[in-house]
Amino acid sequence: MAYPTFTCAYEKDNNPPLDTEADQWFKRARYLEEELGHWPEVVALYEKAIAKDHWKAMHNLARLYRVGEPGTEKNPGIEVDTSKMLDLYERMVKLKVPLGYYNWAVVSENGRGVLKSDRMASSYMFQAAQLGSPLAQVRIGQYFAFALPRDKQDDDMAERYYRCAGAQDNFDAIEKTASFYDTARKNKPRSLFYYQRAASLGSFTGLSNLKGAFEAIPRPIHNFGYQPNPTLHDFYSGLLGQLRADPNLRFPNLIKDHPLPPHPIQGFDAEHPDRRPEL
Repeated sequence: MAYPTFTCAYEKDNNPPLDTEADQWFKRARYLEEELGHWPEVVALYEKAIAKDHWKAMHNLARLYRVGEPGTEKNPGIEVDTSKMLDLYERMVKLKVPLGYYNWAVVSENGRGVLKSDRMASSYMFQAAQLGSPLAQVRIGQYFAFALPRDKQDDDMAERYYRCAGAQDNFDAIEKTASFYDTARKNKPRSLFYYQRAASLGSFTGLSNLKGAFEAIPRPIHNFGYQPNPTLHDFYSGLLGQLRADPNLRFPNLIKDHPLPPHPIQGFDAEHPDRRPEL
């Protein structure tokens, strides 16, 4: 894949606005989907929201058509319907929703209901990244950092995409940014900083890495080189327990109220030891 000049864009700046009434239908559908699984009403509510161009409802209903849901005699399920899924993804693209471009890139890459095409997948993935999709940005970052032959890998270009993705509020993208700094850059404090960002958004992986980093004897996967710290280990263990009890929990003040200590060797950032990482 050959990409033009890097541009950092944020998804929130390019997502179309959501109709207020449609958003209420969408939230009701999500509640029914997560708590009750009452599929006919879920579909009906999503479809009402979609009629008002609610792109989040399009994405959620497309996922249901992609995976299907079992039902009962009293509560009919949802059959897998690739055609309906693709129609919804196409509608998201027409609305220029960043996530819609990303979804279309993935189905093109996998040949899910369309002719498998790496060229089409690459084109849609880049358009998604240009519109601010953090998921697309980390995919392109992974390409530059890991997919190319070793002598052609470009960690500097990869870092631009990862940092742009890591500044957004998608903890999956932030986790991958943390992993990049850990494995490609060997920048342990910046890696843990991103895991803390992910943890603030409710990431089990983020909290697990924070807990493991301060264990008395860290396991290799969690060994960031910090000194054991029972207080911090117990603190993050407690948060992890809270999140397991309530997966919807978030910790918005985590970074502000609990800044990470400096790394024994790399300080606050391997490239700038005296400066705390910035987005």
